[in-house]
Amino acid sequence: MWEKFIARCQEKGTTATATLTRFIELYLDGSIDDLDAIAGNEDEDKRLDSLEQKIEEITARMTQLTEAILKIQNHLNNQPKRRNNSYKNNSYYPGLTPRLQPLTEENLATRLNVNAQTIREQRVNLPPPLFVAWCKGKDRGGLGWEFNESTGLYHPVS
Repeated sequence: MWEKFIARCQEKGTTATATLTRFIELYLDGSIDDLDAIAGNEDEDKRLDSLEQKIEEITARMTQLTEAILKIQNHLNNQPKRRNNSYKNNSYYPGLTPRLQPLTEENLATRLNVNAQTIREQRVNLPPPLFVAWCKGKDRGGLGWEFNESTGLYHPVS
């Protein structure tokens, strides 16, 4: 019986000592007056398992949504620059211009119409001001890009 008890505790991710200690605490504070009440803990375990499963499902869905938002953001960042400047004349938003988000090396390579290896080589071989100028020459919108070591992303420079 003891070996079965230890095996059951291990299945539940706990130890026999912890389980017995918890039982003694519940018994002493009056939460468990008879052994029939212990069976109620299985229902609680099932509810906790169900709750954990729901949390995992929500977390997975949030991950999917985050990935979708990043894809949309990357898509928008890689769109050709619009020539219509009518939004600048909008009296509700004077001087408002769209702001580009930082890009990964792969996305910057796509934007500059080069491969990621070329981006990496230019960044390593050129001083930062020359790398920005090199990017300006390649970028369809004439923007320069600089690498931020702390984020690992390329940020637009006007």
